[in-house]
Amino acid sequence: MSSPTTQDSTAGPTGPDPVREIVDEVGRDSLYLLASLPVALASFTLLVTGVSLAVGLAVVWVGVPIGAATLTLATWFAGLERARLAARGTHLAPVVYAPVAGLGLRAQLQRLADPRRWAAVLHGVGALVLAVVTWSIAVAWWAATLGGLTYWFWHRWLPADEQGLAELLRLPLSESMVNLILGIVFLVSLPAVLRGCAAAHVGWARLLLTGASRRALEAQVGDLTARRKAASAAETAALRKLERDLHDGPQQRLVRLGMDLSAAERRLEDDPQEAQRLLAEARTQAAETLAELRTLSRGIAPPVLADRGLAAALAPVAARCTVPTAVEVTVPDRPSPATETAAYFVVTEALVNVAKHANASGAWVWVGPQERDGTRVLQVEVHDDGAGGATEAKGHGLAGLAARVEGLGGTFALTSPQGGPTVVRATLPWQ
Repeated sequence: MSSPTTQDSTAGPTGPDPVREIVDEVGRDSLYLLASLPVALASFTLLVTGVSLAVGLAVVWVGVPIGAATLTLATWFAGLERARLAARGTHLAPVVYAPVAGLGLRAQLQRLADPRRWAAVLHGVGALVLAVVTWSIAVAWWAATLGGLTYWFWHRWLPADEQGLAELLRLPLSESMVNLILGIVFLVSLPAVLRGCAAAHVGWARLLLTGASRRALEAQVGDLTARRKAASAAETAALRKLERDLHDGPQQRLVRLGMDLSAAERRLEDDPQEAQRLLAEARTQAAETLAELRTLSRGIAPPVLADRGLAAALAPVAARCTVPTAVEVTVPDRPSPATETAAYFVVTEALVNVAKHANASGAWVWVGPQERDGTRVLQVEVHDDGAGGATEAKGHGLAGLAARVEGLGGTFALTSPQGGPTVVRATLPWQ
């Protein structure tokens, strides 16, 4: 078993390359803006057609399912836009639509009554005007940049009597030099122009593709209440199990240990050999009790977690694992105590499963912050190269972990095909 490799935020890599960052940003903005026009054309055409048909046929009730389908299509386009912005590097705040169950008339009317779905329609329709402007600016800037920088190469194929900009303005420079200067100017301003065009789309999306309706907020409150009850039930079940294990295990062993020591004390003078045998049994009982208490203590967060955080608490957990385990904790500041505790138990339970069932040669743990829909979360991942086949079935330790994580409002995912590898992922709210 090898010692874990623990890395915190103080030992970071070298600083970022600003030129590389600008190039990457220009690339992301360009791809986003060039794809905006075809996406906007599709959304405008389909949504305007759907709304028009729904309004025109509303008197015969045929318009109701058409309108509901149009709103569903609008939310799909809204999801596509959020995904495109996320790929660009912009994560919007969450949007929550009013819950709808089924496909009947009542469900269709519920869709039509949701203002967030109509906001998605407005975004899909209005995005066309914005996309035409920003797409034209992006194409024009790229054309001026590339054309000016490469004029020296392609100007030889222009007509001989073609008047250039230098001649028209009577500039004391060659045509190639004028175009090169213009190309450099457009190149230098390209990142800011593209960023501004993309920012217009971000503002439009934040205005209409975030937030929640009143019914959606009520559903969220109900969901959070259910999660809290599930987490409380899981915590109560864990405490009852710990109490039962203590009663059936260490407590009984300690009672027997006391009896053995009392018997040895009585036999010490008249039968030293029997007393020695009883003391040897007592020593064995003490060692077994200590081992059992150590096993049970895995279900209790250690004091070092509250004192020094996840990095210090997980290092000994990995060191005790019978499978070589590497740990990387990159947490610049500490999340809430509930989140830290849940992350600790995700790692400990996952490593217990690795040691008992995975038949793995190595395990890797990573804990660090991430941004999800504009919200900071704590991501926990445990990988192993074992045989796979892990399950979240009721009665297994991972099922209790899922309930604990979801009770905090997080998400829990297990990927464990037969033959491996196994990956446990938990996403927890930072606060």
